[in-house]
Amino acid sequence: MSLSSTLSLADIEGSNSPDSLRSRKRRRFSQTPPITDLSLLATPLSLAGTIHKTWWLADGDFVLQIEQRLLKIHRRRLQCSTVFADMLALPGPPPEDVERVDGCPTVSLLGDSVADWEVVLGWIYHNAEILAQGQGVTFDTLASTLRISTKYDISDLRDWGVKQLKARWPVDAVNMRAHALPNAAEAIALAQECQVPEILPSAFYALSVQKFHGSGSGEPGLSKLALPPADMRRLLAGREALQSVLVRILIDPLTESSCYSNDSCGQCASFRTEYWRKRLTPDPKSLWNTWLIHDLEEMQDDQAFMDTLCIDCRQAHVSTVRWRLGQLRISLPGYFLL
Repeated sequence: MSLSSTLSLADIEGSNSPDSLRSRKRRRFSQTPPITDLSLLATPLSLAGTIHKTWWLADGDFVLQIEQRLLKIHRRRLQCSTVFADMLALPGPPPEDVERVDGCPTVSLLGDSVADWEVVLGWIYHNAEILAQGQGVTFDTLASTLRISTKYDISDLRDWGVKQLKARWPVDAVNMRAHALPNAAEAIALAQECQVPEILPSAFYALSVQKFHGSGSGEPGLSKLALPPADMRRLLAGREALQSVLVRILIDPLTESSCYSNDSCGQCASFRTEYWRKRLTPDPKSLWNTWLIHDLEEMQDDQAFMDTLCIDCRQAHVSTVRWRLGQLRISLPGYFLL
């Protein structure tokens, strides 16, 4: 099949492209199995579609059909994917039996989005530009890289995507910062889809500190994705557990039966009690609930407050904060039933 007579190259943009190959490692990672049934890549579909003006390269020799869009690229560029490398190494059918567009063999990619492939092709051809974005990369770009690199076993790109995901939702929630709050629900779904379970405690925690009432859809940081019932149950369980911890502290800030060094002298006790309640009482005007881990982290370094205490009570304060922070770090996955 050839569509060459119907294509007007005057309408095609981006015909010039680099063709140098970078060295690539080929390996399979154990956590996330990519496509193993290669026939899924080439399920026959109608090859009617519109050309992609950016990714229709004049010297391309391989056409991808994605969501009724046609992208002509260089087949050797797909060697970074173990799945594509294996597929392209298979003995081919007779030339007359191969589906062709503009004289090029064609493969239809089921379940993929053009938007995801636009990001991944940008990395394949210009990887330094994407990798250099670092913390500036958008969540949508990060999601695209992880979906495609996981599905097609593009190990270098997946490694980068996982690293970026863990930078936003770190394994240790103490290291999580405010940029983890937006897209927290979306991160949960992405982690489950792409097998990155290590970020789930932090992602659920980031979602749990957000308020879902009295906040307009345009408020920053509010995740828009609706969780499935099982994940909603985890979220509710975690919020209840964290609320119980907070209430227990607010009722009696200086009593922690398992913390042996929490004693306070009579002169400092009232100061310490007032301090804990003032720092941790939720602000009804805030967009967030009490961010307990973040607050405890700041409290252990609050030198201005500690200077008001005697030496013994200063040490007791630091020990209490660190003990409670340590307990939260240990308990967080269990709070969210993970």
